[in-house]
Amino acid sequence: MKFLMASALLAAGSTLAAPTTDNLKRENFISITDFHANAGPTSPGAFMHFVVTDPNYPGDTPTDCNLIWTYGQSPKENARCNDSEYYIKFPQGPVDFNLFTLELQRVNGSIPEKGQILLSSNANGGAPGTKWICQNNPKPNIDISCSYEGTLQLSV
Repeated sequence: MKFLMASALLAAGSTLAAPTTDNLKRENFISITDFHANAGPTSPGAFMHFVVTDPNYPGDTPTDCNLIWTYGQSPKENARCNDSEYYIKFPQGPVDFNLFTLELQRVNGSIPEKGQILLSSNANGGAPGTKWICQNNPKPNIDISCSYEGTLQLSV
């Protein structure tokens, strides 16, 4: 009887200590740093760069994300970051650096991730205090130059 009781307690204790997928901590954000973009009159005209750091995939990140396209048109439909693990999309269509939605989606992995964020330079007055800062004609052959001040947290 003592043996049976001890075995039952031991089994219950090991069951409680066993890791489950519910115990794994999933972060609900991706960090974006070194985020800047500019556009000019020469082809292709638009350039965007940022660095993705994903706490759910520390082995794959940080990774650089770079896009080059004709400003006023949509970038390549299935553009990806340099490690090919994140799609870069603009769900509202052609990018106007003063107001656009950036979407990132994880391509592979056990934790599905997809997030969007609206970026506004406050050119239309709708985003006071924004950290997405744009300047028109900052230097020759650059029509607009923008950068994000600090780290952007993209919810996924």
